Amino acid sequence: MTNRFSASRSFLLTLLLGWTTIVSAQQAQESFNYGFVSPNTKTNLKLEDAIKGMSSPEEARLRTKAINLSCVVRSRIRAFKALGSWSDGVEHSVMLRVKSDEATLRYVLSRMGRDAEQKYVIDFHPRPAGSADVYRLRLRGRMSNFATLANALERAGIPFRTLVPGGRTMAIYIIDLDRDLRQKILAAARRLHARVSYETGNALLFGDDERQKAKVVFEEEIKSYEVKNPNLPPPCNVKKPIRR
Repeated sequence: MTNRFSASRSFLLTLLLGWTTIVSAQQAQESFNYGFVSPNTKTNLKLEDAIKGMSSPEEARLRTKAINLSCVVRSRIRAFKALGSWSDGVEHSVMLRVKSDEATLRYVLSRMGRDAEQKYVIDFHPRPAGSADVYRLRLRGRMSNFATLANALERAGIPFRTLVPGGRTMAIYIIDLDRDLRQKILAAARRLHARVSYETGNALLFGDDERQKAKVVFEEEIKSYEVKNPNLPPPCNVKKPIRR
């Protein structure tokens, strides 16, 4: 569940950090799982190519695949165009959001990762006693300069981030696997004048450095789930994702 700071805690946090742009996390009535997977198989992709890739047929196919898996797992899956950025690379990506258990989330990501010939996928499942956190920074207006944002986050010491444009806003998702980025994330949010929220849960990066071995990992996950959940319905028949 999303952590809602009380008014006093928010006030104290603001005093301690010395800034006024942070907004406390708001608790949703039902929490979402998040998954991140890319359709890209090229290496050393340039930023401009990754941005173009967000509107590519391969991106649309992967988003459509995610949406069509909604019928299989009997839970609505939403898929968003995204840009994955890290210290020495960038690629177009897909962020999915679904209400499910961890096994179902990993099943969906495994099917997507296998079919997109990926090395790794990453998931986040909310859990109060989890060992990781996911942060979301939301910027107002048309702050959509990917290079500027990626450079700002890199300078802030945040090595991995996913940028998700949406209408007149930009959301930045950061999974803090080791829980050592909090202060850096809050400082970055202040400099970017971003609203920030976070959730505690379990996160897992799974796959392999070799694509063939990663495929085996994904297929084992798929097989395990389908054995425990026989007679799954077929995918939906959505032809293309909603434009975002």
